[in-house]
Amino acid sequence: MKAIARTHRLRTATITAAACTALLAGGAAPAIAVTPAATGTVVTAVGQTVNAKTAKESITVKASAKSVKHGETVTLSGKVMNIKDGSKLTVQHKKGNKWTTLHASTTVKHGAYSTKVKLNNKGTEHLRVAHGKTVSKDVTVKVT
Repeated sequence: MKAIARTHRLRTATITAAACTALLAGGAAPAIAVTPAATGTVVTAVGQTVNAKTAKESITVKASAKSVKHGETVTLSGKVMNIKDGSKLTVQHKKGNKWTTLHASTTVKHGAYSTKVKLNNKGTEHLRVAHGKTVSKDVTVKVT
């Protein structure tokens, strides 16, 4: 019971501090105060409740090399925001004006990922990482 009361006091103090900060900053945007893990909601300083599931997802990507020989692999790695650990990420490449999914995928672990992609076609490959409709910026790898 004492732990619950302490948690409630901490949450109340955090909300109050965030509200004061938002007011001192001009109140231009609501500050996020608390993210209760059990409910999956975010409570803002002005008392708005936002579903954490609707928070914007994002993916970053970085290639281990800018050029490789055909048949070699390149490692794509990066971080994700608002995508759960264990979620599947796929690798896509641009073919003409269309993005197609490759046979390379990975899962999110501790907010990050890493996967190897074998590149067989000579030329310039534009690669990106996708999770549903959320995609990273593309990286360019030259295959010689």
